[in-house]
Amino acid sequence: MVAPPTTPRSFAVDVAGASASFQDLARQMGAQFLDKQEIIRLMTVSAIAGEHMVIVGPPGTAKSAMIDMFAKLIDAKYFEYLLTRFTEPNELFGPVDISAFREGRYTRRVDNMLPTAEIVFLDEIFKSNSAILNSLLHVINERKFQNGPDVINVPLISLYAASNEVPNDDNLSAMFDRFLVRVLSDNLDSYHFHELMKKGVSLELRKMTGRTVDAQGRPQGPLTPVISSRELRQVQQNFDKFMVFPEEFLT
Repeated sequence: MVAPPTTPRSFAVDVAGASASFQDLARQMGAQFLDKQEIIRLMTVSAIAGEHMVIVGPPGTAKSAMIDMFAKLIDAKYFEYLLTRFTEPNELFGPVDISAFREGRYTRRVDNMLPTAEIVFLDEIFKSNSAILNSLLHVINERKFQNGPDVINVPLISLYAASNEVPNDDNLSAMFDRFLVRVLSDNLDSYHFHELMKKGVSLELRKMTGRTVDAQGRPQGPLTPVISSRELRQVQQNFDKFMVFPEEFLT
């Protein structure tokens, strides 16, 4: 069997640092959420690869809580929103710039809205209307947003979504296909009830105090980012050093 190419020495230190940061991220999240290691790993993979991920599962399976904590552990511009069929585009992409509109230009004020975010979480994404979905497709595919006559680049690293069910509407299939990573977050069985209660209590304590707990339930310091968006982009910009495979490996 032919082995894939080894890590270049010149980049080994950066990879080791990023790897340690993500291991710390997984450790902190693993201490908070019971039996969600696979989902946490896939969230990390999505961020590193710059891909998008949707978590599907019934209510109460920690979908939103996991993404919220994951975003807090990455130092990046963050945007989140709960979508309904009544959600309007200006709630995600920014309100219309009234002063520009009076001058005959239709543009949005996108500061601190989705088009300027690096990590995005959209809850119940498949409940949104067609006006939002069409704009989201452009953002997800091209990382660009049409702001009036201008096309602006979106600094999006990964978009995370959550839904209670897989969409069965053909009109939503295009959006569902854009999520390369799809994972199920299911209910735990009664065997895990005791541990689940402990995790639930610690989660509520974290919300009230801002402090995390370790795997044994001991209180730790406040939740702080372990890796930055700049470090993530540095890893992504060096993918070419790792994605060169010998012909023997490919065949």
